[in-house]
Amino acid sequence: MSRFAFRRLFGAVLPLLLTGLALGGFPSTAHAEEGFRYWNYFHLSQGEWAFSQVGPAGFKELEDGDVEAYRFGATASSDANGISPRADLDEVSFDAICAGTEANDGEKRVGVVLDYGTQADATGETPPAPRGECAVVATDANGQQVLEEVADVRIEDGLTCAIDGYPAKGCGDPVTDVKTADEQTVAFEMPSNDSEEAVEEGSADDGLPWPLLGVVLLVAVIGAAALLLGRRNKSA
Repeated sequence: MSRFAFRRLFGAVLPLLLTGLALGGFPSTAHAEEGFRYWNYFHLSQGEWAFSQVGPAGFKELEDGDVEAYRFGATASSDANGISPRADLDEVSFDAICAGTEANDGEKRVGVVLDYGTQADATGETPPAPRGECAVVATDANGQQVLEEVADVRIEDGLTCAIDGYPAKGCGDPVTDVKTADEQTVAFEMPSNDSEEAVEEGSADDGLPWPLLGVVLLVAVIGAAALLLGRRNKSA
């Protein structure tokens, strides 16, 4: 093929190549995914968080030993799994949350995990530190009643809008650009075990329990009284 013929062929093919690249060869501009910023509601099931299909007031299958969770953040409309709490489930468990807490007849214990989200999801506020609480409620209590036992709750039109006053305003506000990212677990504030603290405070510095120490003191007092009485008898 002559050089002149090659140039004519290249000149004819080049516009077709550029058209093909413009139509399908270059990536299209990514569209921001829309969603909402709200309190995501979860149940702990078989060692994993399960996004609730109903609101807290509609969930009535709670039993003693269950764990509920709430996570505030922006969730895409297409995301059916919600945005999970950043809790290490080896550390944030029912035993860790409700250790030392007893339930009477007609009551049940439910662990509640509260994750107020990140600064990126905040709207000019500082998210409180995440925490775990143990709710002791009636055996027929639903999810909303469990939450209200451990936190102040703002509800509007059946939606959980704020927990402990966070966020201060808004409820399920729309978000035009939902960004998802892999998150690391964070530390959760856990309830103090009052029963263990009472045992530690009620022990003597040398390790002797208070009842035994009391017996020792009583014997010493009786011995001193007997010695004093014996001296008086001799002097008489």
